[in-house]
Amino acid sequence: MPDFAEPIRELSHGTLNFLHTTDTHGWYLGHMNQKQYSSDWGDFISFAEQLKNCTAVEGGDLLLVDTGDRHDGNGLSDLTFPHGQVSDTIFMNADYDLVTVGNHELYEASVSRYEYENMVPHYGARYISTNVEYLKDDNTWTIFGNSTHRYFQTEINGYHVLALSFMFDFTGGNECVKVTPISEMVKRQWLSDLLSYYSQNKQVDILVVFGHLPVSHQWTEAGLLHHYLRTFFPDTFIQYFGGHSHIRDFAMYDNRSSALQSGRYCETVGFLSLSDFTSAETAYSEVHRRYIDFNLHSFMHHTGKNTLSSFETDLGSSVSRRIASAARKMRLSDSWGYVPHNFYMSAADYYNSHDKKSLLRFLQDKIITQLKPELCELKGRQPLYKNTHNNSRSILINSGSIRYDLYKGDFTRNALFTVSPFSNKWKVVPNVPKDIAAQIQGILNAGDYIITGASTSRKHLPDLLSPYQKATNARVASAKMLNSHLDGGIPSLSRDQHVLHPIDTGKKSLSYGYVTHDDFGVYGDDTIHKELPIFRVPNVIASFEGGANSTRTPYTDLVFYDFIQDHILWALKVACGGNVKLYNDLAGNVSYYNDCSSKYNVGHLLKKYVQDHWPYK
Repeated sequence: MPDFAEPIRELSHGTLNFLHTTDTHGWYLGHMNQKQYSSDWGDFISFAEQLKNCTAVEGGDLLLVDTGDRHDGNGLSDLTFPHGQVSDTIFMNADYDLVTVGNHELYEASVSRYEYENMVPHYGARYISTNVEYLKDDNTWTIFGNSTHRYFQTEINGYHVLALSFMFDFTGGNECVKVTPISEMVKRQWLSDLLSYYSQNKQVDILVVFGHLPVSHQWTEAGLLHHYLRTFFPDTFIQYFGGHSHIRDFAMYDNRSSALQSGRYCETVGFLSLSDFTSAETAYSEVHRRYIDFNLHSFMHHTGKNTLSSFETDLGSSVSRRIASAARKMRLSDSWGYVPHNFYMSAADYYNSHDKKSLLRFLQDKIITQLKPELCELKGRQPLYKNTHNNSRSILINSGSIRYDLYKGDFTRNALFTVSPFSNKWKVVPNVPKDIAAQIQGILNAGDYIITGASTSRKHLPDLLSPYQKATNARVASAKMLNSHLDGGIPSLSRDQHVLHPIDTGKKSLSYGYVTHDDFGVYGDDTIHKELPIFRVPNVIASFEGGANSTRTPYTDLVFYDFIQDHILWALKVACGGNVKLYNDLAGNVSYYNDCSSKYNVGHLLKKYVQDHWPYK
């Protein structure tokens, strides 16, 4: 068990309590190179069981809620076909009261089928979705879950709970899934009839609305949904649980509602408690939230256990053994070298060429430049691109394809999936005039491109940033705006930086970690940390290499992930201005540069660099 020195803020139990997880993405093995998130899923199960007992002793109910995205991002999930075949069986040992689907269960048809045929029947009435549907083999659509809602009573206090689940407006699913936007759901008569029935004919002590949807005030779908539900339940307390943007967050929509979002990647367990919420006079002070660091130090502290043997439950320890066994069979600990220091995605400054801890700059300058033209699936069906020395080369990837930091320590098979889990292929626009090619990155990174999606020509394009990166950039922008309105005495923040001072606890040995700013202030994190700075993340990064003898040439080959082809072509069209013929000629010559996705994705290019530059001595 790791040794921790950080002080911990206590939980405040209520008569109705919740544990919340979201966006786990298969991280059930724990974070091997980060001790503050080092617990595995078995430890979490022990924690949930022990906390439920503690809560019951104090006369409270405890409900477990998960809001989806259990795939893509970890070897335990992604080394199987379909993704999640092993990791889902591990997840299902947790005794959730409410479970729903995330968008990462909807990309691949094989994953959706496995989820629908295994996870849904396992949880039965506890797995619900209100606005996601699944296409069955008989060509009929059905709800992606057991039902559109769940109505039940809690075990100890007998609270009557009506639960609904909504996903954000997701349009990138496979042909067997369908998401109806919340803006359309509020017009559906069947939903209005359902809510009218329960509001008029059933006792509803609390409305629990959970799903793969950010809880931020800036997320307009959340506000629209809350306004709609209030027309049926004007005085009932509404508790929301969200996800998708990978942040810790808490919001109050009015004095009879609150919303919790509990991070990502098994870094966080969200805790929320309510007391006297059935009274119309409920005040903010009767709502309590905590973001619990995913480690034994926190888990044991909050359950009053001093020894591992008293903390672990039979089920929890059994699950931990199963995880270890699965990891051995998958050889997830196989290592190819040792990363010498941490590389950060948003806690280091990409725009500062001297910041050696910037993961994005490291990937741009050292990793993607290793790419070579090669064909696997298309070999013999398409000519291999060979004009590799006559032109300069610029390789672009979207920052959203980078999902996590790279931490000091062993670079293992599991790390192939944690930094960037996507198996994209590479395409090329050859022979782009250098003055045109030089504009592409700037066009794609200009302003709030793709964040607002205001232009009709690009509003349906996939995001270049991940939800977490968009939330980070929004926070940087908010800090800059606030700073611009403050009077003298406070130094100005740089254009891309947001630094908040850590809480003064009188202790000098605090480690870096989350310091969450939400509607209740800065005291929601259970473990008191020093805060890392955050910096703006670009939409795309781009390498540049000269042609023969590293010289700048009249033409540049633009190489990019196939996922962002529409963005590249849009930017190319902008750069060409009114020269329609030039644009059509360039766009018409797009071809595959490298389709060997299992060999040349970012994870495997990282592996190659580690083997060549950071091998074990």
